[in-house]
Amino acid sequence: MSRGLSGIVALVIVFSGWGLNNALLGQASGQDQEVLVHYSLYYEDFKNKDFESALPNLRWILENAPAAPRKNDINFERAVTIYKEIGLTRESEEERRAYLDSALVVLDTAVEKLQSIDIAVDEFEWILKKGKFLQENAENLPDLQSEIGPLYERAYEMKSEEIDPYYINYVISHYVNEDDKQGAVDYMERVEETRGEEVAVVEILDKWRGALFTSPDEKYDFLLTQYEKTPDDTEIISSLFEVAMELEEREMLYELSDKMLQMDPNANTIRLVAGMKIEDAEYSEAYSLLEQALQMEGDSKNAETYYNMGVAQQEMGRLSRARTHYRQALQVNPKFGEALVAIGDLYVSAISSCGSFEREDRAVYWLVTDYYDRAIRVKPALAPSVRQKISSYKGVYPDQEMLFFKNWNVGDRYTVDYGCYSWIGESTTVKSP
Repeated sequence: MSRGLSGIVALVIVFSGWGLNNALLGQASGQDQEVLVHYSLYYEDFKNKDFESALPNLRWILENAPAAPRKNDINFERAVTIYKEIGLTRESEEERRAYLDSALVVLDTAVEKLQSIDIAVDEFEWILKKGKFLQENAENLPDLQSEIGPLYERAYEMKSEEIDPYYINYVISHYVNEDDKQGAVDYMERVEETRGEEVAVVEILDKWRGALFTSPDEKYDFLLTQYEKTPDDTEIISSLFEVAMELEEREMLYELSDKMLQMDPNANTIRLVAGMKIEDAEYSEAYSLLEQALQMEGDSKNAETYYNMGVAQQEMGRLSRARTHYRQALQVNPKFGEALVAIGDLYVSAISSCGSFEREDRAVYWLVTDYYDRAIRVKPALAPSVRQKISSYKGVYPDQEMLFFKNWNVGDRYTVDYGCYSWIGESTTVKSP
């Protein structure tokens, strides 16, 4: 039996749903028999990857019986594969492109042709197929790559709750590559409305929000637009507040701070507002806010809260209380070098306020530089600025004459606990001038 005839006999049963109700080839109608012949010939060649031999018979099927044998879209899928595979074997760029363009015609017309003969077909899947085809053949179809994003967005609009997050990410990427940030933002808003509860989608949206706007001004303008649209969104308010602080948009900061404390008075919000109050020299209000933050569950473990309380107290002239809070910050985080620097600065303030600058005043600088040295050890990143301070204050250590007069020997223990320094009560060592 010939190759074609054996294939036809094997496919008679497959074609029973197409209109052949008898298993014998001889009982098939002339038209059905012709369909069987063309289908069998192209299918055998397709299976054997003889795509050029398969193409003429497949073209006949697409023209005369496009949904044979099971009333679906498989022939169109195979046509895309055949045109692509033949095209990729061609050395001529022009010929290669011609075959790929033929595959694209199939991708563009399959749904309409099948629907015209009442065959159920998923348009969503065919849109994704075309996008993938363009991606897979980017080297040969460089001029069509800009079509992929709109295709995937169209698919998203059709089945927004089903589409894989990969395609959502691609659409946003397309907008960014086209330098259409507003388009990306608008699309992301639509996605958040329908898929904002999914972890994978939220991660994609967060990643792009961080990448879309690189400068503080861009971030501020974007967040301001979002705030105007949703003025009660606590996340947007908090983000806008942080950027407004960086840009020193004071009017906006005051508007947001009142709103934040009313809507979401959590520890983080209170710390943000307190930071603004410190910058505006409203130290008493800042301190009260930070006390509220401490009362909230878990915030007693936040070293920055204690540190800012120390700053507020120091600015109000309460040096001993300020030191207490700096020490509390170090208890929470022993590597909080800023708190060590702050204590050193605190003792410098004490020297300025005591004012006589006698031998005993200068001796306090030994203790000051101890704290600066400790700060560098626990946080080396502070070294550049702190070493400048050390160098400056070593210049005002007690000189050799003062050491001789007071009978101070280098390396001896020395306690700062006298006069207006009595509250300090700490020991250091006598240092060389």
